[in-house]
Amino acid sequence: MAIKSKSVKHFSVRNFLATILHAFMATPTDLPGVFTQGDTRTPVGDWHSVLMTSELSSQCNLERMVFCKCTKDVQHEFILLHFRHPVQRHAVAILVLDRTSRVECMENNGGSFRSVGQASVLSPSVSQVPAHDTISTTFNSPSALESYLTQRYHSYRSLSNLDFPASARPSAMQVSVLLCVLSKHSPTYQLWQYQCYWYAHTVWEALKRLFDGCQETTLIDGRSQFWGRDVPRAESVEEVCKQYRVEWVLFENVVEERRRRKKEEERSRRKREEAEKRAEEERKQREEAERRVEEERKQREEAERRVEEAAREHEAEMSQLRERVAELERRAV
Repeated sequence: MAIKSKSVKHFSVRNFLATILHAFMATPTDLPGVFTQGDTRTPVGDWHSVLMTSELSSQCNLERMVFCKCTKDVQHEFILLHFRHPVQRHAVAILVLDRTSRVECMENNGGSFRSVGQASVLSPSVSQVPAHDTISTTFNSPSALESYLTQRYHSYRSLSNLDFPASARPSAMQVSVLLCVLSKHSPTYQLWQYQCYWYAHTVWEALKRLFDGCQETTLIDGRSQFWGRDVPRAESVEEVCKQYRVEWVLFENVVEERRRRKKEEERSRRKREEAEKRAEEERKQREEAERRVEEERKQREEAERRVEEAAREHEAEMSQLRERVAELERRAV
């Protein structure tokens, strides 16, 4: 009994220490769009804009992708993106990427989640509507992610993993540029070409081609299939990669120009501050000189006043002396 009691006590201490450690390893919040405090669903263009607000987005790397597929209804496909924080290395954010139709997104926003992709595949009337390419975030915990995925997709399974080597991991910013290229390449959701199957396949294959050395692991077959049958989709990987390379060069030029302007603004700011500092020092020196001049003037006036006062006192004494002499002379007569 004593041994069991000691074992239980030891386990409780370990849990206590683990709780304290977890508090010190809290999820970072200095990288908007990747590490967040709650559920968000953001169009990829807006996600790119959010990432532009933090320089860390170019240092936050994609370590793994997971290709997922719903097991019911139209077997919607989506991707999980695993990003590691560049500073707090213990922190990994898992984002959800997929394509749906704009009509379906508006329907889902009116209430709770239902099986994603159902409306856009079963209804030909929405086969060519604006696409809704989105990045979704959740609380950074396995239970929160699983709850989110189950609520949004119901039943799903992982088909493949794609792991990027440390030497060739795309940054969150690079991923966002690629996603913007895809949305620009196909802004509409077309049932027989540019649907969720095309989107997940193209993202997967483009990143695999653009960043060499990836290790792909197939867990279950079934990608780009609807109940075992291949789904027609456009073959856009090569064209998307070509467009990405052009857009990335343009993006780097824009970033470099912004960096140059920022340096110039910083130099101008420092020059203004230095000029203001010199002007302030000169003002203080002038005020000090004026203060000294004023002090010297007061000292001269005080000296003159004392001289005048001494002269008046001397004159008064001389007058008294003359009066006494005169008085003595009168008495002598």
